[in-house]
Amino acid sequence: MNTLPYLFIASLYLLLFYGCYWLFLRRNTFFGLNRTYLLGSIILSVTLPALKLPTRWADTAPTTINTINLPAFVVGTNTTSSHELTTAQWGWLLYSIGVVVMLARLGLNLRAVYRLIRQGEHEPQPGYTLVQLPDDSSPSFSFGSYLVLNKVDSLTKPAALIRHEEAHIRQRHTLDVLFVEVARVAFWFNPVLWLYKRSLQEVHEFLADQAVCQTAQPDYAQQLVAYALNVSPTTLTTPFVSVSTLKQRIIMLQKPASNRRALLAYTLVLPLAALLTMCTQPDQPVTSIERPAAFNQPARQAGIDGEIFTVVEHQPEFPGGIKKLGNYLQENLRYPAAAQKANVQGRVFLSFIVTKEGDIADVKLLKGIGFGADEEAIRVLKAMPRWQPGRQNGKAVNVRYNVPINFTLEEEISEPVDVSQLTHPKHFIVDGNEISESKFIERSKSEENWNVIKADPASQTIYISTKANSSNALSEVKRFIINGKEATQKEAEALAPSKIAKVEVFKEAGESRVAVTTK
Repeated sequence: MNTLPYLFIASLYLLLFYGCYWLFLRRNTFFGLNRTYLLGSIILSVTLPALKLPTRWADTAPTTINTINLPAFVVGTNTTSSHELTTAQWGWLLYSIGVVVMLARLGLNLRAVYRLIRQGEHEPQPGYTLVQLPDDSSPSFSFGSYLVLNKVDSLTKPAALIRHEEAHIRQRHTLDVLFVEVARVAFWFNPVLWLYKRSLQEVHEFLADQAVCQTAQPDYAQQLVAYALNVSPTTLTTPFVSVSTLKQRIIMLQKPASNRRALLAYTLVLPLAALLTMCTQPDQPVTSIERPAAFNQPARQAGIDGEIFTVVEHQPEFPGGIKKLGNYLQENLRYPAAAQKANVQGRVFLSFIVTKEGDIADVKLLKGIGFGADEEAIRVLKAMPRWQPGRQNGKAVNVRYNVPINFTLEEEISEPVDVSQLTHPKHFIVDGNEISESKFIERSKSEENWNVIKADPASQTIYISTKANSSNALSEVKRFIINGKEATQKEAEALAPSKIAKVEVFKEAGESRVAVTTK
């Protein structure tokens, strides 16, 4: 799966999982389970989109599947200038800028926290390090294995506050927050993760309050209110009191434990996630299933006279055979401009019937890629010349076929190889063979054509192709086509490389064919 669609589908999972939490789970007193759910749902959201379910056709699959396996045809080329960005490239640029900004933000926040911790006086304690700040510029908080007290709290050392922050440290709540922050870097465009972070920090407070109240604390709620009057919000740390969660914490302190029947709500998300997984599965190729002629079905409502077969004694044949069919598709298919602009590639599956008269009928789209490619494939199939009809028991019959057509973009090389970065070339590869530097200098003076095809700055290697080697390779080619017209090898070799837009090589039945398109 491509990365941008993956990010979109993962965002749908995040929205689904958080929606279920907000509607059914957030009021439960199963705080540990809620914490596990929030963290686990983020992990599932980034893994489920990459899950591919196995596909298997049952015996009752349609009988009209008899696929002609054709080579993958390059029906167009990416003619976009190397200096222009495609839609996908613009998307990647925008996404990358967002990732960089979020990473910088996370780095600055971490730096601010550690700078604050370094300002205080450190005192080792069992399981953590106590840090006493010289002023009251920050509320008391915990971060990682540090329990940080401001000046006022350092003097009084409130027992409830210390037990509360010790619970945060013991349960490693900082790791949860950092995990969500990393997820926000990758999914910076998705506001649901901001809600995830807020809900997770709220659950952390419930868990810490629960740990404090395991011993009698009759005035704990009053301490929270009093402390909240002089507290400022923080980003990554876990302060004793956050004004935004104060009301809900007091409510949860007074709330009785949830009934065990509420646990059923956690299973509600499973069928929803399974449904979303099935709906977001990538397209699977059509599987071929052969049936004996006895299972051929009656003609469908397609204006066809007579029975439609999928298996016959003598298959229909394109004029000239399968090779000519490949030539026909190659010469007539055009890559739609919309698909080129959007950088869309993929395989289009079509179904058609060769009637007993040899005509093409009932052309249908089975699977497509959109952006005009489906319509172009249908147009070319409908325009096919009359076939030799298939025969069963000596009689001409209607036969249905499926045809896959592959739309593939090729990157155009519009600039010469840059050898300026090869300051001290160490390796010289000529026509695939490495030679010494002295031999390279000697041959470069005598060779008529000395074409640099690749330069690798990392290994200081230069790759050379000579005309003699190219001629030997072309000697094995039987047919040359230039701009759709037959040509000779001499005409093909005479083309200047700067005038060539695309070169395609086809090997069929032991014969090589080169198709050249000029600019």
